[in-house]
Order: sequence, then C-alpha cells, then structure tokens
Amino acid sequence: MDEKTRAIAVLSEGKIHIDLASQPQAQSLVGRGFGEKSDGGKLELPSWEALYLLREGMIEVQDEATGQKLDFNKLLEVFSEKDEAVWPKYLVYRDLRSRGYVVKPGFGGGLDFRVYERGAYGKQPSRFLVLTVSEGKPLPVGQLAKALETAQKAKKEVIIAVVERRGEVVYYSLSSFTSASQQP
Repeated sequence: MDEKTRAIAVLSEGKIHIDLASQPQAQSLVGRGFGEKSDGGKLELPSWEALYLLREGMIEVQDEATGQKLDFNKLLEVFSEKDEAVWPKYLVYRDLRSRGYVVKPGFGGGLDFRVYERGAYGKQPSRFLVLTVSEGKPLPVGQLAKALETAQKAKKEVIIAVVERRGEVVYYSLSSFTSASQQP
C-alpha cells in the first residue's frame, strides 16, 4: 500500500484503533478479517495485529498523547510493557496470516487465537483455537487440560504453536487422551 491508501491508526491508552468514518480505505482491512468494529465506528486492533499491519505497511501508527509516528520497534516496546508474550503472539499471528488464514482473538484462558480455514471467514465458524507457547518456558499440564476442555465445548481443535528461540513456529495438535488401567 502506498502512503495515500495507508490507514492511520491511533495508539490511545495502550490500544490501537482506526476511525472508519474519516478513513474509508480502512474498510478493506475489515473485509480481509482484520480488527473488530466497535459501536463508535472504529476498527479496534489487537496488539499483534497492529504490529503485523504496521510491518506490512498497511497502517501507520500515531501516538495520541504525543502526536508522534511510531515505528515497529517502538510500538513493540509499548505493547511489551503490558504483555510480555506479545512478541511470540505476533510471530504466530504473522506465520498464520502468511499461510492464508484469517486469525481472530481467542477465548482467553491461554487460547490466544481463533483460526479460520482458508476461504471460510465470514461463512463458517473458526475451526482451530491456538495456544501460543515459547520454547523453554514451562507450561502447566492444567493449562493444557483447560484449553482442551474449552475447545471441546466450542467444538474446535486445539493447536499448540511453539515459538522456537530463533523465532520459527512449530505447530502441534492437542487431543484428549485416557490412561490405560494398570494391571497389578
């Protein structure tokens, strides 16, 4: 996108939004599955999505308090102060988008993303819930069990996205298991 068609996003109180009324070019982002429309006519972007759109040159970000234009590194720094896991989430988000998936925020409880199969966004519900994990950081089994339970109730599959130290993402499918009864 060139600068004339690039939407201007505003960082306000730690959140990113785009005023859709004053920037009709931002409607194309909505159609491609980015952000969530708010009642106030704004497009709200999660941190990892704002980073992605900024890196891809689809938006510019201005700090409402200072009026300054923020680059990728500065915006990452701002978001990292609130969420230390924003970098691995961004890496997973970027990887999934590069593979053609539409990615929306998850259901909480560690389930970071809802992922729609290619071409299914707006036509079918999401199929996958993604749990982001950084290599080398412990993950309690209870968190895995809770994620699986949440996904099963929603009739979705759980995918664990492991972000390796080099920034590569490896995906694993999580399914329920039962232990075999042990014989004496």
